[in-house]
Amino acid sequence: MNIDRDTFRSAVGPETVESASKVLLGTGALVFVLLLASLLPGLDRLLPETPVTLAAVIGALATLAVVGLLLYLASGLAALTRLALDGPAAVVEHVASVVHWLAVLVAVLVAHAGLAPAVTPLLDGARWTYDVAFLLLALAPLAVVAARLSVAIDPLAALVADSVAGEDDRSASPSETDEPEADADAPDWTPDGGRRSG
Repeated sequence: MNIDRDTFRSAVGPETVESASKVLLGTGALVFVLLLASLLPGLDRLLPETPVTLAAVIGALATLAVVGLLLYLASGLAALTRLALDGPAAVVEHVASVVHWLAVLVAVLVAHAGLAPAVTPLLDGARWTYDVAFLLLALAPLAVVAARLSVAIDPLAALVADSVAGEDDRSASPSETDEPEADADAPDWTPDGGRRSG
């Protein structure tokens, strides 16, 4: 095992788990309250002097809460991935990084979908800029995920090959792979009773 699990257990200790649980439960409670609030009458009314409805504002608040939770938990999810996986350090680190940046990418996509009803009405004829802005934001984590996956292909393939076919020939001892050599300590007589020459 190449991963120091005690280091990660101490890094993700009870305080971190408790604070992450508080954020998760608090955000869940907020989203639940906002969901109940969205059922109230009159939320389809436009806010004064804006083309935005009150329901869109409530949805945007819930979206920001979920996005904040995802960004907060991204590094924690990566640490938990390191704890959960057992294998070569390079492979585990690549997978943990992919999990981290996938959480960031999901946060960007959730923000794009949830903030649209509150933001795009304000842009009027330039709504395309909203999509372009989130496209640029999403490209960064997507590029990191793609890079990590491409670098992880070789160690993952070697790991699969070792688990399926066993250790490769390079790890075998020289006595198993080379031709046997004459033993210097062998007796210098032949089976017919004669002496070896030389």
